[in-house]
Amino acid sequence: MRKLVLLIIVQIMIISCAKSPKLATDPASSAERANELFRMNMAAELAKIDTMLKADTPNSTIAHESYLRALDMIENDRIVFAELFYKRALAYEPTSTFLLSELIKVLLKQNKTKEAFPLLKLAVQNPKATPEDFLFMARLYKENQNLDSSAYYYKKATDKMSGNMAVLYEYAQLLEFLQNLPELRRVYDILLVELDYPPRLLEKQILLYHIVGAGDSATAALLGEAFSANGITYAEYGYFQAEILASLKKYSEANEVLLTIYYMHPSNEYKSKVALRIAHNYELMDSITVAVVWLEQLLAQDPENHTAMNNLGYVLIDRNIDAKRGLALVEKALTYVPEEFSYLDSKAWGLYKLGKYEEALKIFEKLEAGGMKANELWEHLAAVCEALKLDERAKAYRAKIKN
Repeated sequence: MRKLVLLIIVQIMIISCAKSPKLATDPASSAERANELFRMNMAAELAKIDTMLKADTPNSTIAHESYLRALDMIENDRIVFAELFYKRALAYEPTSTFLLSELIKVLLKQNKTKEAFPLLKLAVQNPKATPEDFLFMARLYKENQNLDSSAYYYKKATDKMSGNMAVLYEYAQLLEFLQNLPELRRVYDILLVELDYPPRLLEKQILLYHIVGAGDSATAALLGEAFSANGITYAEYGYFQAEILASLKKYSEANEVLLTIYYMHPSNEYKSKVALRIAHNYELMDSITVAVVWLEQLLAQDPENHTAMNNLGYVLIDRNIDAKRGLALVEKALTYVPEEFSYLDSKAWGLYKLGKYEEALKIFEKLEAGGMKANELWEHLAAVCEALKLDERAKAYRAKIKN
């Protein structure tokens, strides 16, 4: 009997030892086992939730519980579980636009755009569609390069959330690319009111000016306010204000702004840019002597400024002041940029003024073949063709000149 008892005790000890954990474990293997256990639990839970996605009848209680579970999953950064709980909630409340929108957000967070797209199409067709639904649809269309559809849904979104500056900026960027100028100006007008003329938006106004190619008096006034209020730090705004004024043929007003910048700005490079514009405005006002003085002064300060060389050379040629010197200046400018169309046009015009019509015509024809299209080129070609008695060609070039 004692032997039997001892045998039982020994067996119990062996079993206990087998089940007891080791006192020391490998940390790496423990972490690996924990990860494997998490993956197994996750797979099991996913499989369990998947079986509950279909419901025979609407049940708001189960839908609400599933929604709360989805929120917990999002908070714990378990986005896949959140997706399935939202799907379960929708199975019990299939008409809920709110749950549909939440599921769409979760899908988009996981970059499941193909799955989200048909759901979004359903969402935006619903009279209760949210502004975010329209915004997500706009972004998806933009991602797929369907820009017209993207703009359509951006407009829907911004109409419903006009106070959202970030979304308005997104929409504006797309409009800039599409060059939808009327709508772009409308969006800028909203931004201006909302943001009280911030610097970033002024930059957008400048961009709009570049797209349009000419600004209006209101934009010029806006840029002028920014320049006046902030001084030389906003010199670029002053410069663009002057360009708009010049495009409106208000050359004297433009030069007033440019002269302020010229005498305030410390950068010689920027002052050169401003001086060129001042000289050009004086030329447009037929103040040729003043224009020449500004260009001569600029070249004296910056002898390698090839733009000033060309501009001065052209004035001397075009105004019959000194065509030989003008041509020499233009040819020197061409040593810096041999293929610059405007410089080649100046050279050909100089040759024409010196009676070298055939040489001039060859250069003008090269510019035309190269894709240059400008009234000035047509005028020059017409003049050369008339000098060479090519009347029909001259007449054709005159017809191309736009008023």
